[in-house]
Amino acid sequence: MTWADPSAAPAAADGDEAAGGAERRGPARSGLGRGSGLGRGSGRAARSGLARLSGLAERLTWPTWVPAAVRATLPIWLASRVAVALLASVTAGVLSGAAPSQVPGFRDLWNRWDVGLFTKVARWGYHSPQYADKTDVDFPGMPLAIHLVHLVARDWIISGILVSFIAGAVAAAALWRLSADDVGPEKAQVSVLTLILFPYAVFLFAGYSEALFLAFASTAWLAATRHRWWLAGLLAAGAAGTRVTGIPLAIGLAVQYVVERRRAGERLIATDGLALGLPVLPVLGFLAYLHGKTGRWNSYTLAMKEGWHRWIDWPWVGWRQTWDVAFHHPQSSAWAWFWRGELGAVVAGVVLTIVLLRSARWGEATFLGAATLLMSSSNFYASGIRTILVAFPLYLALGRGAARVPCLRGAYIWLSAPVMAAFVVAFTQGQWVD
Repeated sequence: MTWADPSAAPAAADGDEAAGGAERRGPARSGLGRGSGLGRGSGRAARSGLARLSGLAERLTWPTWVPAAVRATLPIWLASRVAVALLASVTAGVLSGAAPSQVPGFRDLWNRWDVGLFTKVARWGYHSPQYADKTDVDFPGMPLAIHLVHLVARDWIISGILVSFIAGAVAAAALWRLSADDVGPEKAQVSVLTLILFPYAVFLFAGYSEALFLAFASTAWLAATRHRWWLAGLLAAGAAGTRVTGIPLAIGLAVQYVVERRRAGERLIATDGLALGLPVLPVLGFLAYLHGKTGRWNSYTLAMKEGWHRWIDWPWVGWRQTWDVAFHHPQSSAWAWFWRGELGAVVAGVVLTIVLLRSARWGEATFLGAATLLMSSSNFYASGIRTILVAFPLYLALGRGAARVPCLRGAYIWLSAPVMAAFVVAFTQGQWVD
């Protein structure tokens, strides 16, 4: 799509995977006190529901080789995917004014926006005569994964959904393990639940790159906490080949390396440190590939400028522009709230970075701070909400907060789940979400 003005909304996505998706992205503690009736009620309901899911996981007969993290999270992840699919399909029938035979089917509901772009790259590669979209801004990890799954699934849209399903299951298990290290196995599922119910978690179901990036990022961090640096570097390289957010992840991982080595009383200069250079390789490789296709080393930034009228700028310039579009431009309510969400994402990134710094979680704070700086260093903000979605330290922090203040868990569920459901409906009905 082309955005002469970032307040201009894109047209509806085409239903065919070859043409659809040309439109895409433009730009503490709970307040419920212990004495609050809502806080007590929501907390009891949340604990009851979580306990039932935990009980289901425990009653299942698992092979002995299945890790505890998988046993604890796979039933919850699978149940949530069924719920999201059911929500999208039922609301499509209820909200449609067309005849039942004309209501979009499951694959058409999820063939929206960037799904079509990832599908095009997976199917035809970059700079193909089959399409004119500026796909240089999409790193190759997700298209490659879709292409591989398509060898079995034989449907491009379903292949993207399967990639997100499998990657999301891996991310949930890694997140549980990281949270269990913080608060113990009994309370670790809260972090997984906050991920599943994040307001923009619809992008963990659709064939977007967020679930795949989160799988690589969370497992890389888990490997780092075990001092398995070559594995951490390799997984971080996977993240860097999936989204540009892999660059902040690599910086955060380098800081975590220093923290872990000093904590263990080990020398900083060691062969393990070479693993920190692995995430650079897929980024350089992608740029070299684009150079081979176009003869330009700036193909990524040029595609961003020509396709979406975005370029690198000072964060305050982007804030001013995005604020103006969010509050002073005539547009639909959905678009106004999209821009406001982008502003909120930057604020959330700054706040979370400060919280992590105060907690002396230096590696996580570096990742969040660098990611926030990256998403805000543009002439207007866009896709920042999805940057926060893949910020796994957020869910770890929420898990720690809920362990100290139990009513935070219930408050999060009751406030976030309806918003998440609304965005599932909006996305599958072709409305712009992010």
